[in-house]
Amino acid sequence: MSVITYLVQNHFWIFAIWVVPMSVIYDLFYLAYTRVAYIFGPTFVKHEEKVKNVQKQVRQWMEEGSKTPMCTARPCWKSISLQTMNYKNRMHKVQINMPDIIHLDEEKRLVRVEPMVSIGQLNDFLISRGWTLPVVPELDDLTIGGLVMGGGIESTSHKYGLFQYICKAFEMITADGSVVWTDKDNDPEYFCAIPFSYGTLGFLTAVDLDIVPYKPYIKLTYEPVYSLDEVVAEFTRVTNDPTVESVEGIMFNLNEGVIMNGVFTDECEPDKLNYLAKWYSPWFYKHVETYLTKRQSGVEYIPTIDFYHRQNKAFFWLMPYIIPFANNVVFRYLFGWSMPPKFSLLKWLRKNLVPKEQNENFVCQDFGYELEKLQDSLKFVDEQTKVYPIWLCPTRHCVPEGLEYLNLFKREAVHVDVGIYGFSPIKGFKPEATQKRMERHAIDTGCYVALYAETQLTRSDFDEMFEFNLRNYDKIRKRMNCEKAFPHVYEKISKLGRS
Repeated sequence: MSVITYLVQNHFWIFAIWVVPMSVIYDLFYLAYTRVAYIFGPTFVKHEEKVKNVQKQVRQWMEEGSKTPMCTARPCWKSISLQTMNYKNRMHKVQINMPDIIHLDEEKRLVRVEPMVSIGQLNDFLISRGWTLPVVPELDDLTIGGLVMGGGIESTSHKYGLFQYICKAFEMITADGSVVWTDKDNDPEYFCAIPFSYGTLGFLTAVDLDIVPYKPYIKLTYEPVYSLDEVVAEFTRVTNDPTVESVEGIMFNLNEGVIMNGVFTDECEPDKLNYLAKWYSPWFYKHVETYLTKRQSGVEYIPTIDFYHRQNKAFFWLMPYIIPFANNVVFRYLFGWSMPPKFSLLKWLRKNLVPKEQNENFVCQDFGYELEKLQDSLKFVDEQTKVYPIWLCPTRHCVPEGLEYLNLFKREAVHVDVGIYGFSPIKGFKPEATQKRMERHAIDTGCYVALYAETQLTRSDFDEMFEFNLRNYDKIRKRMNCEKAFPHVYEKISKLGRS
């Protein structure tokens, strides 16, 4: 065994820790770039030029004979997904460099952005002007394009739905190089087919998003639960409470967890104020766990901007696998301000340095189970993986009136995102076989697998799970002449499809 291999397998933090200063420089650069670009624009003119450049590349592809399907040229390591995107190697790559916020329309309560803008970058920009997004997904590095094309969820989704439901219009470059603006009124079938299409119906170049007034605090209630019956009862209660604006849960084992509900507010009680984002603060999930060990509920007021970033420092709870001492009080006081390192840079390190076998018992997947089936689903997940903590987040389906027939889901039931992130302690754990069993269970119970992570779906399994949505998707593929221009979505999201 070489020295490098030994260090990677036993002391990966030695490599990962160098990502910290690189990440700080990266973040500072993009923060400055965003502010300067918006102030000194004109961004809209620059956007028009970038759109023309993409059109030119598509038309060049046509002139060269349209030999292979197109995809974006964005490097795989920049994606938040852990998928190995080998399909890019056999496709025609189109450069799309669009990281700008185009326009804020406060009167219409809309913001127009390009697809490579990150959720952290956009929300910091909006907050500085007194606005925010109704749905702010958990990790700052997620891009707007990824959230549109691949889906996004947050603790406010039980009220507003998935990220696509706050999207009001999409600017797309189609298979023939045309520019099309689509919304629920001018082309509802195309508009509803774009979410979860993973760039297989055209290139997204801009999106209009709803904004709402920013309130500086969230009143967050922590409710520890000590049995599976309590978990389901409390989670169902707060999800169906119309006064609650934020709902999530963290399960620390099958029978114990903390269910949180929150209301955004303009005022706070100073003696209950908790600045979660202080560089020396404990990681959020460890803070939540204290309510479980104290065996009592509690109420805190948290600055909203801190709440939005609550999962960042620890990547939920994956940071101990990367930098084991990152939650040490000394490290937090000295270097906590630099957390988290850039996920994309860590992904590059892991892909190029870490042996494949070292990740064989790693699970990173979300399943969308119906709320009424949550108890049985949690038992099944526990049986299959034994991975904890587990994240719970509910979502409703907010299909525009009159477009119910284009619903992305079979039923209007509330679904719960069950996020499973970590290493399984099961001896002889087989990730691929486990994933197949969990996917089969989802199909049999009318539920879904998130497509951002590795899946083992066969084409027939995929068609069975998403049959209700594929009818409209396949119709649009034919109408927009996408079948030769872009791969089928299955060829991008399934490990089997990509191979």
